[in-house]
Parts: sequence; C-alpha cells; structure tokens
Amino acid sequence: MKSYNTIEDFLQDKSFLSWVLHADTSSGCFWEKMASDKEKGIILHQARLILLEFQATGEDWEEQDQLLLLSSIHQNIQQGKPGRGHSTIKSEHSEKNHWRGISMLLFVIFISMMGFLAFDVVKYHTEPALENTENKPHWITKFNPKGQKSKIHLPDGSTVIINADSEIKYRSDFGVNNREIHLTGESFFEVVPDSLLPFRVFSGKVITTALGTSFNIQSYNPDKIKVQLATGKVEVVNELLENQLVFLQPGEEVTSVGNQKITKSKFNPKKAFSWKSGVLFFDNASLSEFELTLERWYGVEISLENRPKQKLKISGEFKDSYLSNVLESVGYAYGFNHIIDQKKVKLVFEH
Repeated sequence: MKSYNTIEDFLQDKSFLSWVLHADTSSGCFWEKMASDKEKGIILHQARLILLEFQATGEDWEEQDQLLLLSSIHQNIQQGKPGRGHSTIKSEHSEKNHWRGISMLLFVIFISMMGFLAFDVVKYHTEPALENTENKPHWITKFNPKGQKSKIHLPDGSTVIINADSEIKYRSDFGVNNREIHLTGESFFEVVPDSLLPFRVFSGKVITTALGTSFNIQSYNPDKIKVQLATGKVEVVNELLENQLVFLQPGEEVTSVGNQKITKSKFNPKKAFSWKSGVLFFDNASLSEFELTLERWYGVEISLENRPKQKLKISGEFKDSYLSNVLESVGYAYGFNHIIDQKKVKLVFEH
C-alpha cells in the first residue's frame, strides 16, 4: 500500500484525482478518513489545492492552449531548464495570488511524473458537467436486498450495519455540512461524536438525534417504528407530535405507532441486536412476523397451505443456520412440513 508521505504520492494516484476533480464517491470514505489524519491530512489538502488551482486556471483556456502549455513544460523539464510557459504563469499569478504561483510550481513536478495522465486531466476539466457535480451535493444510496446484510463506514467515521431488505440514503456532503440519514428498514448505527454536527436519522415520521452513541432503528413499517439504544444518549421525536420529545438511556426503547403518543420501555439488547451477529431470534412472534422475517433473512418467498385457525406464538434462536434447519425445527414444534423449491418455500400445516 502506498505510504502517501509526499504531495507527489497523492498527485500520482488516479483514485485521488477522480475524488478531487470528478466528485467520485466510490473511494470517498478512504480519502475522507485520510484527510482527518493529523499528518497526512495536511499533505492531502495541499495536493487537493494544487489540483483545484490548476482546474481554476484552465477554465477559460482553449484545450489546444492547455495541451501546448503542458507539452512545453514537459519538454523543458526533460531538458533540465526552466520553461518559458512556467515562468509566464508564475509571473502573471504572483501579482494576483502568491499561493497560485506556488501551486503551479508544484504541479510542474506532478506533470513530470505523470506526463501520460496530463491529457486526460485537461480533457476532463473542459466538461461543464463535472463542475456541476462538484458544486452540487447529490444523494448516495446503500441498499440491501432480501437475504443480504452489509456494514459500511460513513465519511465522518461512523459505522452502519444495514439489515436485509433495508436502505439508507445520505448526501455527498455528509460529515461536512450535515450528518443526516434517511432509513427504510432496519440498521444499527455506531456514531462518532461531533458537537458541531448532530447525527440525525429520519425513519418515517420519527427523527432520532445523537451526538455520539450506538442504537438500532427498525422501520420496515413506517407506521410502527422502534428505536433501541445500546450506548450513549439519543433524542427521539415524532414529527406529528411536536410537543413530545423523548430521551433514551442505554437499555431503553421507544415505539412510535402512527400519530399515537410515543411509548418508552426496557428491552433486552442481546436479543434485539442479535441479527448483527447472524443470530435469528423469535420471541413469541406471530405467524406473519415469522414469515416476513424468514423472507428478509433468506431472500425467499413463503406461502402457506392449510393456515391454522389458532394464533401461533413462535419462539426460537438459530445461529448461522440453514433455512431447512430452521423450518425443520420450528415445524416440528408448531405442526407444519415444508417444501423448498429454489426461492419458493411452502409451509404445509397439518389438519
């Protein structure tokens, strides 16, 4: 792995160029994290300013003029003598801004080490669409289909574990101008403290605010949302009930149903957060809850035959178990057989 101890190390990295100049978010987390480093962050910001200064310098030039200038600089470097184009630029910009002159000097070093990339950099800078992308924040979406879970690191250093059939959305300026996330489904958040930017999660009509904590939100049904606090302290409010503000301590949860008053109670963290560790847990779940959970967990579609008239309350705990093992165990206890055909599952209850 590259050490990134000098400005040239950053300017030689295609991923760094794309992040600075093209607003590429695929590797944004990596560079944002490095930017927060006490030592490397200073060098990174210097390299970033050089690229942005060069971009600003070339905005009003014709592409042919830019290529001629870069070619002249490159040739003069190879000959070991100062370039006429370089001195001209330095003279012009030193009158306006001393830093721009320094930036261009450092960029000459960059050109000498990356001559083959110079054409691409200039070419991309002539495209107005890239300028709009950098200036205007855009939405970033992370979605898990049924049967899949994932863990992501946010630009501010916080972590989100996203459950199956769940989605989070946040803007590209997250961690800079805001720390706001929109959630559909279920996710567990481990929040890095930041006294200037509160961490807010919008799920349905419920807003959960934290400064530095870890908590779980379940919002598959937007009319029934549950917030469970693991560590720290959070503030929960329902937009439909502006006067009701609830604060949670570790081990407490709130349940918001429609426009009804938010209720607060205790919960068992080990059971509530078991899904993060691959543990499938049922605690007096209804048959419908049992079906939906299995569909999300394994990415299947479940149908019932001879649905029982009595209401079932299903309980059980399964660690990294195959679907067939879960159905065999639960079916033996609650009186049904199962048929698995690819992604189709049928539960056949006994009369």
